[in-house]
Amino acid sequence: MNRFVLFLVKIARGACRPFFPVKVFGDRKIKNKKCLIVGNHISGWDPLLYTMWMKNVVPFVYKSEFDDNLFLHWVLHGLGCIPVRRGEADISASKAILRYLQKDVPVCLFPEGTRNREVDCLQPFHTGAALFALKTHSPLRPFYIWDKTKIFRKNYMAVGEEFTLEEFYDRPLDKQTLEEATAVIQGKVEELRIRLNRTLDARGVKRASCRKQGGDK
Repeated sequence: MNRFVLFLVKIARGACRPFFPVKVFGDRKIKNKKCLIVGNHISGWDPLLYTMWMKNVVPFVYKSEFDDNLFLHWVLHGLGCIPVRRGEADISASKAILRYLQKDVPVCLFPEGTRNREVDCLQPFHTGAALFALKTHSPLRPFYIWDKTKIFRKNYMAVGEEFTLEEFYDRPLDKQTLEEATAVIQGKVEELRIRLNRTLDARGVKRASCRKQGGDK
């Protein structure tokens, strides 16, 4: 990471926090070791929300279109974030993620692959996170953002316990293995969704923008 960019981001996130109040359920500090941080994606603010409210700055995967903005390009690359070209097999992005994990650097990514218009459900996860975790034997940590981030409104995020996919380590890295491992990852995020829904429902907290498709609260 570029130290100057990191310094500016730490100042900026302190200044922005009053405008984006967040209640985080779970551990806010991610250890500086190989780990994949995986969660839902419902807003373009999600990476900002995560960066502002976790105690350390973790590089994340983002769509390469953001590089068209020179300022964003400077900031994102300064933080060591990884651009990915959506809709194709981006080998360079995959190599960058694997290289980070092999060097004991955590990486945050959104396995849904794109923003989800429905705030209270998960889209099918892509198998990339499972592939990276199995290739490097990296643990994973799930998170779940409860609603679309809004300025001057309380936001909520849950961070789960670290887990591994060790039950798949001795299996071949084929389509079936990746799909089953991906189902485990999505299940961990889904558990957070259900748990956070129940916690906030008990407190009488309602979503400002909710297009529910049904399912457990």
